[in-house]
This record gives sequence, structure tokens and C-alpha cells, in this order.
Amino acid sequence: GLMWLQHGGNLRHTSEPNDGVSRYGWLMHDGENFGVQEIRDEGLLLRTEFMKQPGGDHGGDWSWRVTVKMEGKGPAPLLSLFFYVATDGQGTLQPVLENGTRLAAVAGTAEELGDFTLTFLPPTGEGGEGPKYASYNFLAAGVPGLHRLTDLVRQSLRESSVFSPPGRPRRRFFGVSSTGGLPGEPPRGQLLLHQVTLEPPA
Repeated sequence: GLMWLQHGGNLRHTSEPNDGVSRYGWLMHDGENFGVQEIRDEGLLLRTEFMKQPGGDHGGDWSWRVTVKMEGKGPAPLLSLFFYVATDGQGTLQPVLENGTRLAAVAGTAEELGDFTLTFLPPTGEGGEGPKYASYNFLAAGVPGLHRLTDLVRQSLRESSVFSPPGRPRRRFFGVSSTGGLPGEPPRGQLLLHQVTLEPPA
């Protein structure tokens, strides 16, 4: 799944009535092999695209691309994208970390998929040129149920991370702490989350 946060705004995960998300929906989707979705949220244009390559014993390989840009003029707020994988009572997830902070991949096993690997590529500029400067945070947590994911992530955010692009001012932002859970709620499954913080467009 995907959550996002414009720093200075609210953590977004699902769209609720009156929460300020002005528009969202699929622009194209064939029901099986590809889809393009667009979300507009207070000046942010978020586009998700996926394509499926059939094959193997479990339906094939999936690729996703997420594009972010701001509409209108003025300085772009820092934006965090939270890519996550969660289990709910079955399956296992193993983080593959790069430099101790960037979740480069998730190795997992699940009843429906067997063994799988999910790889997170570093962000690039808007036209695909890159790499683009980004800060990374990582969260591993037990989760009492998928309905509690938003609360778990919100509780783990701390305003202690620093975005410091070369030659530009440093800015603080809310980053997830590396481990966590919800006190008093026994975990049923696992959550691994990859937070990428950058300046749009990317």
C-alpha cells in the first residue's frame, strides 16, 4: 500500500468525507494487466501506474511507478511517500536494508504467492533522470490488524529527521522511528514500511 504526507498537512492513507482530497480515481484500468490512477490533494498531483507481466506459478511480476508534482507556483513542501507491505496473520516478511536506513527490498513468503521479493528503486527526477536527492526512514512493527495501519504509522512519526540536500538549507520533517507497535494491542501480523522524503517533482 501507499500513504503520503505533505509536511505541514495530514497523513493520507484512505479517502474520507471532508478530508480535503479533491479528486481521486482510475483514469485507465483493464482489470488485470495495467492501470493509471490520479489523486489530487491540496495542490499535490499524485499519479500511480502499474503494469503486470504474466508468468510463473503465481500470476506474474508487477511494476509500479509513482509520480509526484505540485500544481501552481511557490516553493514545494517536503513530501513523504510511505510504501508498505503488511501481513495479517499469515506469511513472513524480511527487510533488506541499504546503509541501515533505506529499505531497498522486502523478501517474503505468503500462501498465495510462495516466495516473493519487492524492490524499491531510488527516486529520479520528473523526466526519469536521476537519482534525485531524498531522505529515507524505515519502520518494522507488529500490527494488530490491517485496519490499524494508519494509527500505527501516525503514532510512530517523530519530528526528529532532517532533510539536508547538498548546498541548501536543512529542514526538519516527521519520520517514522525504526521499530514500533501499538501498546496493549497484541500483533497479528507484520508491517515493513519504506519512507521516502523529497521535494516534488519526482
